[in-house]
Amino acid sequence: MPTNYDHATAELAMTLSTLAYVEENRIASREQMIDEINAGLEEAGYKSWRVAWGPALNADRSNMMYAARDAETGRLAVSIRGSDFSFWLNWIEDLATLVLVPYDEFVPGVDTSVQIARGTAIGLRQLLGMQDDTQSLQAFLTAAPAGRPILVTGHSLGGCLASAIAPCVARWVGGPSTVSVYTIAAPSPGNAAFAAYYNALFTGPSGHGTAFRFFNSLDVVPNAWASLGTVETYYPPLVACPNDIKTIIGYAEQAVGTTYRQLGDAAAGSAIELSGSLAMPFAQHRGRLAIDPFEDALFLWEAAQQHACTTYQTLLQTPLTVPEAARVRRTLAALRKQGPRIQPLNPQ
Repeated sequence: MPTNYDHATAELAMTLSTLAYVEENRIASREQMIDEINAGLEEAGYKSWRVAWGPALNADRSNMMYAARDAETGRLAVSIRGSDFSFWLNWIEDLATLVLVPYDEFVPGVDTSVQIARGTAIGLRQLLGMQDDTQSLQAFLTAAPAGRPILVTGHSLGGCLASAIAPCVARWVGGPSTVSVYTIAAPSPGNAAFAAYYNALFTGPSGHGTAFRFFNSLDVVPNAWASLGTVETYYPPLVACPNDIKTIIGYAEQAVGTTYRQLGDAAAGSAIELSGSLAMPFAQHRGRLAIDPFEDALFLWEAAQQHACTTYQTLLQTPLTVPEAARVRRTLAALRKQGPRIQPLNPQ
């Protein structure tokens, strides 16, 4: 299998994608997020990289995106936050979000057969409408010097949205030649026509691609929405796929049909499968051959482990980075800046 992607860029993309979760499950100020992302980049060895735009959030804080810049090379990177792995189950509950809509709303002139999921379109509209203190991402990127390399990345739903916004970025900066896309654990954003359009857009004259999709062989999320049926085969006999999950998957397969197509091509080296291994929540000798009350919990726990950023960091052999560690580093730096709060007694 060809290996056209750059491993150093894959490591950087994984770190940037992980740090996009700094505000998850809490409310943090923009200054806090900037400090924590910068601290995380430094901790991971990217000392010349700093937040240059954002982080920006939509009104209900469900979407977050930021841009970073390498002070040494001027290279830019856009990172989009993902969501909890269970979002695909939530989308199945509301299959209307998976109805396909034309992509030419975002890139005028694209054939109307090129379509993305309505839910992806809603997320993309949110991203395009977001601003940091003064400007949109489009204004920030178009103000950068011409020819500046731009990386677009994200994990999970963030990877799906990264794929959807990448053609917009290419349009803003005058073409795809300076844009690379590295998505991690992303579900498919659209139909076969969108996949063909996207793959062609990010393939250079030499035939080498500049957009890469990384997925764990045991991660269920990248199977949405093009290959849902394989999800049932991943974890037995250790963890059986529960009957109710099978029912949900079967219902979604019927509703979605064969309209969706994943991005990239394994033969061309633009879809990279990473070989996962079961996390085994209990002793390895415990079989999962029969149904019991814990099946749902076990299956969902295993799925969460396979989808986690830390799992992908291990598979990509990148520095271990967690947003919580960046938060601790930022707090310690602030305490050092303040100095000791208790002054030593002045001996008489």
